Amino acid sequence: MQKVRPAIPQRRCVGCRLVKPQPELLRLVAEEGRAVPGKGKPGRGCWLCREEKCAREALRKGEIPRALKGKAGAPGLASLLDWMGLRLDGDRDGGLKS
Repeated sequence: MQKVRPAIPQRRCVGCRLVKPQPELLRLVAEEGRAVPGKGKPGRGCWLCREEKCAREALRKGEIPRALKGKAGAPGLASLLDWMGLRLDGDRDGGLKS
């Protein structure tokens, strides 16, 4: 019996370790000794959910440099959240609360 591949590629988040569809994740690549957003860029990469808790967990455990095989250090939490379109408080609407 043949395995059927999903229509959308699946990747594992380095923060929560869950497998999710590729478009839902942020790809980071090693570039000049730094981890930077890298969708479509060549080279070693890792994937991260677009959630603050996953970013915090990946940084806490040191998973980003490990996944990039030591070719890059971990970015700061503020940079990760900015690339995800989030703020430090997890708010997407620019900090306005009603």
